[in-house]
Amino acid sequence: MKIKELLLRTMKPDQTRDHNNIESVVERAGFLKRIDGRACYTTLGLILRKRIEMAVEECLNEFSEVAISGKKDLLSYNQSLHEYNRTFSASYKDIPLKIYTKEEIEFRNNQYESFWKTKSQNVIGLSVLGMEQSSVQELMMSVMKKLGIVCEMDRGGCYYRTLGGQDHFYGESEENKGELSETGTLNANDLIKVHTPAIRTIDDLCRFLKVSPEQVIKTMLYTDGSSKYAVLVEGHRDVDMEAVTRVLGIKEDSLRVLSPELVKELTGAEVGFAGPKDLKVDRIIIDSGIRKDRQYIAGANSTDHHLKGLTYGRHFTGDFHSVALREQAFDGWLVGEVRIHPEKIRVQSLKGDFEYHSLSLGYINIDRILLAMAEHYRDDIGSDFPQDISSFQAVVAVVDPRSEKGTEMGEKLYALLKSEGIRVLYDDRKDRIGSKFYDYDLIGIPQRIIVGKDAAFDIKDRNGAITEASLNNIVEIIRSKVIE
Repeated sequence: MKIKELLLRTMKPDQTRDHNNIESVVERAGFLKRIDGRACYTTLGLILRKRIEMAVEECLNEFSEVAISGKKDLLSYNQSLHEYNRTFSASYKDIPLKIYTKEEIEFRNNQYESFWKTKSQNVIGLSVLGMEQSSVQELMMSVMKKLGIVCEMDRGGCYYRTLGGQDHFYGESEENKGELSETGTLNANDLIKVHTPAIRTIDDLCRFLKVSPEQVIKTMLYTDGSSKYAVLVEGHRDVDMEAVTRVLGIKEDSLRVLSPELVKELTGAEVGFAGPKDLKVDRIIIDSGIRKDRQYIAGANSTDHHLKGLTYGRHFTGDFHSVALREQAFDGWLVGEVRIHPEKIRVQSLKGDFEYHSLSLGYINIDRILLAMAEHYRDDIGSDFPQDISSFQAVVAVVDPRSEKGTEMGEKLYALLKSEGIRVLYDDRKDRIGSKFYDYDLIGIPQRIIVGKDAAFDIKDRNGAITEASLNNIVEIIRSKVIE
């Protein structure tokens, strides 16, 4: 590509702006611009985004690409993928079914000034029928490793940790994995209904029954306007509403605590006495910290009464997810996610009957990954992207475009490298060579072929190391630098 086609517009440092802010870095480099509150990709930015997409797709060699028309939010998009899998999977021969799509998804209902939080985000969506969710999460982590950015999985989300991030995650899970403590198991073998007059809080209940909060199940009731949900956590924990929203796959900010009137209508009891036994809701979410082999105390769905001896499987069931708030949260950005669709898909088995398979749905947020990579690979002078990700592998820079010999050699080198499949930029601007190098550093071009007035040329890398070259070996040198 010739630089006039690139429409390159880098920016000089502005003392009024925070140059540690990654958005300032990508604007200065000319990858993105903010226009009327919207994030706009330049030609250069689109090239970089395409390189990232290609790197991701290389990890999806066992997947088949499909396309689903129409812009949509994440909920309706996931439902469309579910319907595609449901109608396509006729028999066991189609399992496992692995597909991916490239879509623009609306994540939020309003605009944000931040490039990280624009209304629409470009994603590569993943859909896997007949495989474990953990396998899809491992695939996502392998993608991040290929891109060279360090990410962490937490509750199905893939996070890039950064102090400027506004998504919060917890890193390693704090789920209870040890043996039952002496105080953690109740001695009662049978379910006992206990009179607890006017006891509405966990603290009051623990004092009244002389138990610890870890022995109590807190039952929180919510609605999104159309369905009712119960979320169960141990008494010393609080519910992470954002995590619940993502588990349910519903729109952001749509979840609300059930009103006292609806609580009484649903449970037959006043607020403070709800419990999971015989609870008629559309879905029960159980925090993964709740033990399947422990007996608990919970509301009896009867005013002024609680139940002792509740156990999972015998007295209540539900889907386990990590949905409790934890003490130490980290700041970062959600760059990908893997979830199980709540509705399984029926597929004919080898024997002729039917089996039900879970559908794992996920997405990799290309826009956020571009920003994460820009932050991860930046240095004091600009961007130092990996060779296979950088927008260009090399640039042919003519020192003085007024020189016929220099220009002729520059054109010859450009044509040669381009014919060999090297991503090369041709720069014949009349700017000073120092100004050109400033641009190359910002946008992350690793190899610079400097052509003098007399048509002599050599190769200078981003760190200043110079390699002598000729027409006979320049392709080999550039390729060897890429391999290194």
